[in-house]
Amino acid sequence: MVDITRRGVLTGAWRNAAPVVRPPWSGTEQHFIELCTRCNACLASCETSILQPGSGGYPVVDFKRGECTFCYACAASCPEPIFLPQQTQPWNISISIDQSCLAYKSIECRRCEDSCEPQVISFRPSLVGIYQPKIEQQGCTGCGACVAGCPVSAITVEREHAR
Repeated sequence: MVDITRRGVLTGAWRNAAPVVRPPWSGTEQHFIELCTRCNACLASCETSILQPGSGGYPVVDFKRGECTFCYACAASCPEPIFLPQQTQPWNISISIDQSCLAYKSIECRRCEDSCEPQVISFRPSLVGIYQPKIEQQGCTGCGACVAGCPVSAITVEREHAR
């Protein structure tokens, strides 16, 4: 997220802005920032406590704290017309596994696969002997369960594009 506060502009923090994941069904980043009043109703209602105050007080999803259960409580508790109907896709998310993954270092670990309910993370045989992770992005719900379970924080979740 771009830090558009006065301090952010003056310190140049906007140059190093990292993309963040907003609550499910919250639409585009611009739509969310324009309508969110930072009342924290969504934070209080999150059953897994993955919604946390981010830069400028706007809610962000922290998958290191757990997974999204898609309960829609954050959207239902919001007094503003920010959230899209629950029947729509909650968000466009992609996951990636970086080179710090234990499997890439020839250490057997499959915690991400074990925590992935839609089974989009699997491990395939490789020439190095240790099975390597493979992600089928198509079936990924973006719940983030794989992030919290990774012992070396090798998994990143990002929004793909604006809806």
